[in-house]
Amino acid sequence: MTRLEKFSRRSTRTFHFAVILLLIPALSICAAATRAAAEDALIDGLDPLTSSTLHQALNYLDIRPSELGFDKLYAEDDTFRLGIVENILNNPLKLPAWQKQTVNDFQEIFSNRVELIGRLGEICDAPDTAPFDSGHWPGTGEAWSGVDMVPLLTRFVQQVQNAELALNTSFAHFTSAEKDLLLMSAPVFWGDWDEPAEKLRKGKLHFEIGAAVDTTSELREDPILDLAVKMNRPAVTHAARVFISALAALTEGVAGLPPTEATVELEGVAGLLTAVHETPWGLLVIGGPSSNHYSAAALQKIAFIIEPGGDDTYRGRAASAVGELHRAFSAVVDFKGDDLYEARDYDFALGGAVLGVAALIDLAGDDIYRGADGSLGAGFFGAGFLYDGAGADHFDGRNFCQGSGAFGLGALISDCTTPSPPGPEPEEDRAFTAGMRKVPGTGATPIRFDDNDSYVCARQSQGFASTFGAGLLYDQKGSDTYRAGGRYLHRPLLPHDFQSLSQGYSIGFRPRAAGGVGILIDQEGNDFYNGEVYCQGVGYWYSLGFLYDGAGNDIYHATQYAQGAGVHLAIGSLWDVGGDDHYISKNGVTQGTAHDLSAGMLLDQGGNDYYTVSGGQAMSITNSTAIFIDEEGDDFYATFEESQGSSRWARGFCGTGIFLDLEGSDVYPRNALGENGAVWEQQTYGLGIDLDRNLELPGEVVPEIVLTAEDSLRDVAELFETASIWEVGNAREKVRRARKALIAKGMPAVDYATKEKLGSRDGLEFRAISELAEAYPDEFTARILPRLNDENEQVQRNVIGLLGDLHRTDARAPLEEMLADRKQNKHWTRIIYALGSIGDSHAAPRLRPFLTDANERRRITTTVALAALKDSTAVAALTNLLSDPLFTVRSAASSALRGFGVVALDPLAASLARGATQRALRLRTLGDITAALRDSTDEKSLLARSKGRDILMSELKRPKNETNPMSRVAAVESLLALGDEDTAGFVRLRMQDEFDPLVLRMYQKASERMD
Repeated sequence: MTRLEKFSRRSTRTFHFAVILLLIPALSICAAATRAAAEDALIDGLDPLTSSTLHQALNYLDIRPSELGFDKLYAEDDTFRLGIVENILNNPLKLPAWQKQTVNDFQEIFSNRVELIGRLGEICDAPDTAPFDSGHWPGTGEAWSGVDMVPLLTRFVQQVQNAELALNTSFAHFTSAEKDLLLMSAPVFWGDWDEPAEKLRKGKLHFEIGAAVDTTSELREDPILDLAVKMNRPAVTHAARVFISALAALTEGVAGLPPTEATVELEGVAGLLTAVHETPWGLLVIGGPSSNHYSAAALQKIAFIIEPGGDDTYRGRAASAVGELHRAFSAVVDFKGDDLYEARDYDFALGGAVLGVAALIDLAGDDIYRGADGSLGAGFFGAGFLYDGAGADHFDGRNFCQGSGAFGLGALISDCTTPSPPGPEPEEDRAFTAGMRKVPGTGATPIRFDDNDSYVCARQSQGFASTFGAGLLYDQKGSDTYRAGGRYLHRPLLPHDFQSLSQGYSIGFRPRAAGGVGILIDQEGNDFYNGEVYCQGVGYWYSLGFLYDGAGNDIYHATQYAQGAGVHLAIGSLWDVGGDDHYISKNGVTQGTAHDLSAGMLLDQGGNDYYTVSGGQAMSITNSTAIFIDEEGDDFYATFEESQGSSRWARGFCGTGIFLDLEGSDVYPRNALGENGAVWEQQTYGLGIDLDRNLELPGEVVPEIVLTAEDSLRDVAELFETASIWEVGNAREKVRRARKALIAKGMPAVDYATKEKLGSRDGLEFRAISELAEAYPDEFTARILPRLNDENEQVQRNVIGLLGDLHRTDARAPLEEMLADRKQNKHWTRIIYALGSIGDSHAAPRLRPFLTDANERRRITTTVALAALKDSTAVAALTNLLSDPLFTVRSAASSALRGFGVVALDPLAASLARGATQRALRLRTLGDITAALRDSTDEKSLLARSKGRDILMSELKRPKNETNPMSRVAAVESLLALGDEDTAGFVRLRMQDEFDPLVLRMYQKASERMD
């Protein structure tokens, strides 16, 4: 039975709503139904019912799908931003298709290492298009008959030399000093730079071999980002593919050699070896059939190991590529046995690479992997891979591990042995299979308990990526446990909770550089995802984070920013195909939620699911697109807020939040708008459909700051550094004290800020500067006004912002001059905002023309500025903006008109009379203005309220087939907000023949509020 067939068996009310939903274009219920077919086409990556329901939600909101591509690229970054990130931010409805194609690709190629690397390179805009001969992987490694070792080794060396040529091309523009800086920083780069113990890790790679290095330099990301710009990234992809192909050919060849007795001894290796060979990168060792134990000293000399069998132990730098200091290429291939890989004291080992390429391949056995930073499939300015064939394995790492890529590629593929041909099901599995609940659409094989893996890390791991990087963790079988956290507290915001930044997570370097693409794919099993702050399909700062789970009853546990969340100009997505799942998070920005010009999605396709969070489930916070979809099952939704399908305003406009539950008998909190089999609307551009079928901290009291002699002794630079810390939690008092002491310094502090820090891109530093400027506005203005035309664009940006914040009327004229200069057009939007903040109404004539500017953000900013200037002359033009092609601009115009009050009533009434588009938005705007006059008693207000009431009543008197549901909702809610019984009686009468479920639901909620 299909989902739609099952759905049609539900209650009569729900069935009728489904018919309305699916046939609404033919019925022409609203103007949106006449849109071009392309706008209402099925959304690639979603099934027909899901796609149709999402379209209906957009129709209710009177938003075209293309409008979700409103401008989100507010921060300038044209060097590091990846194409896929920009593409999806510009069209969030492309996300389902991208994630479906990505999962399909990796499902097909997860056991083909060369193709997999190529796909990772494509994802992060570093494709390898150069041809080369690819090798073949052996089946089991049991057969040892074939050719002589010499030609195999010769061919392998030649191929790795080709890979080395490509790798050298990648870093050809790096100086020796720059490579030294990179290698010195690598062991600590992914740790907490403020922890004294972490700083001791600087230069650890050098010290290991007794090499000298200067560790006194301050840790900063800018030098590393400068190197990234100089890197040839496709050449890294090519080098990795050539090396893995060469390793494949060598391994297959060795597996075909005739049996040879293990007679060779090597210092530092316990157990006899079959062969030892010299290569340009170190020794190549072929182990014996029995157990071998490799010491750390031996592994310093060994570049490549092929182990045919035995329970082997590797202690030290196995499968470790550290270019310049150790070796640029390294690998271990272990065919079978329960092995131990112990490298907790060695960064960039066990398939970890920096300035190189490394691979660890273990084809069978219950193995234990223990690594440090940059391990277990991690590439940092390089490429690192770990492939585990089968077994119940334990992966334990620190930071930047378990499928992590930054300025390179990283992957951990587990249970990747090619599946055996179908055959009779083992007797012991039949009872288990018979009791399994089939997950729709997965075709999943029975879960095998001997493939249950555990993954443990501190942070930035388990499918993690950063700038110019792609990271993948792919687990094919078993019920797995993922744990990320327990090492770095999220101070000062959540001082008792740990950071995770893992499990399909990516982050950039705010504010300069975008991030990458982090992916976690788990194909089957009852999995447990345990993380804290930032985890489980999350992107931060021009990044994309994605978690896919194919089957099983899964548990997702988090603290905040999790489970399909985009945060700060980024994309986050969680897609769970089936199973009875638990989604739990203490704090919000979670479960298909997005914050600050981002896109977030949660898609759960089957099972009876349990969702709990303080606030989430399709919350659009600060101009974002948030989509939550649960397709099947009897679900439970618990929140402390009315957050399912909601939108919070910022910057004078809003984004959209859409919540969809497409099947099942669902339960919502008593105080929620959501209800099984209902439709609801929130904050104009938030909507929820159930087919039956900015974070605020608790109030903190900061004691009054009394400066001491010790505060006075601190120099300006030191005070400024402390004043620029994030002012939350237990840091509030420290920051307040530093800022007060900085102000007490007077002109030396002003001079320092204007001379040394005016070009800062750090938002926290800008806050400190701004507070200092407010203390000395005249002195500050005298120093910064001449720098409006500074050659440094960042200085210009900061000066414009400060002049606006200071409300300097003496800056109006020079800012208007810049507004007339086309050479300064990159600053126009910022200037418009500043002029609005300054509040001088004489600027209004210069701003009005920008209401029709081609740039979306500029139209919004101009609308906000003219509202701030109370420019009533612009009301007619703002009313016209209610028909703007983009809902973000329309929302800004609506907000501005509400602020003008009675002045806006006549233009709104006239636009409604002539049948202008966006009728529902116009009615809601007029209704809010009318409701605001509810308690006014002056004659002008009484007349205006009466006029608004008459217009709203006339909307409900119109034939239903000539109006759309959202227009009627706007009229109903606005009329009931007037609060008088006569009006309520009129509405009650009009609702007797109402049939639309959204109108009826919102009438019910509005009536409850009135009571």
